This record gives sequence, structure tokens and C-alpha cells, in this order.
Amino acid sequence: MSGKTLAAVFVSLAVMSAGAALAGTPASGGTATTETVFSELHAVSQWSVQLSEMADKRAKSDLVKTYARAIMNANPTADAKLVSVAEKKGIEVAALDPKTEAGKSLIDRMKAEAVLLGSLEGDAFDKEYMTLVTNTQQSVLNLLKASKASAKDPEVKQLLGELTTTIQNRLKTAQDIMLKIYGNQI
Repeated sequence: MSGKTLAAVFVSLAVMSAGAALAGTPASGGTATTETVFSELHAVSQWSVQLSEMADKRAKSDLVKTYARAIMNANPTADAKLVSVAEKKGIEVAALDPKTEAGKSLIDRMKAEAVLLGSLEGDAFDKEYMTLVTNTQQSVLNLLKASKASAKDPEVKQLLGELTTTIQNRLKTAQDIMLKIYGNQI
């Protein structure tokens, strides 16, 4: 399977939360539960730090390394705030459940992306990492917007809004980096 195909498969990471694919999500395709959203955001945050650590070692471009370091430094703080709000509001932030189809799918895709990125270095790594980052940021952004729109609790709504702004800024930065590292190449 090509890197771009795998990255495209991963795009559904957060988008799946808005449909029926994950546990706790209404079969009608409605919005995911707050617990599901928070659990997914927590898992994605931790996973992105792991991939960013890999990027810091394998990337060729200083732009990619700088971006990865920014993620490594910022995500633990944002994740801690997410977990803190969850605890305060009685929202369970659970590990992904490998016994469910959705949990297994997400875990398998995370592992596959790590293997793919682990097999690349230099320019090939830069392009694949930034493609993955850009696709994932867009998916997370979609999840955050949908979740914020359906959130009832003002503090949860505020947190989702803050995260939306953060992800929008990261997406713009990632897209700018992609333009530079891809240039006029494929």
C-alpha cells in the first residue's frame, strides 16, 4: 500500500467520530459522545507526539523538524487541559478499545502509519509526515467543529473552540511547510 493511500486511510481518524463507525456514536450518523471525542483527541494527541519524535530524528528539512518539535512541546499541555476539563466534568477519557471494531481499526492504522514512517528517512519522510499531519489536522478540525456545535457545557464548548483555533493554526503552518518541501515535485 502506498504512503499516500495509507495517509488517506488515516484521514478517517477523526472524521469517523462524526459517523457511526465508533463505539458510542449514534448509528444514524449523528455526533459522537463527548467521551468518545475526548478519548480520540487524547489518543491522537499522544500518538502525534510519538510521530513527531520520530520526525525530529528522521526528517531532512529543518522546517519539518521545527514543526515536529512544536508539536512535541505543545501537545502535552493541551492534552493535560483536555484531561483536566474531562475530570472536572465527569467525562471518561478512556484508552481506545482494541476489542471494538472501531478501536481496533484506529489502533491498527496508527501502528501502520508508524511502521510506514519508520521505514522512511530524509525527503521521503518529510513528505509523508507532512501529508499525514495535514490530513489528520483537517480531520481533527472537522471533528472539533462538529463537537463544539453540539456541546452543551460552556467549558467544554470553550475548550473545543480553543483547540479548533490551535488546529487551524497548525494546519495553516503544515500546509505552508508542505508547499515548501514539495515545491514543484510529486
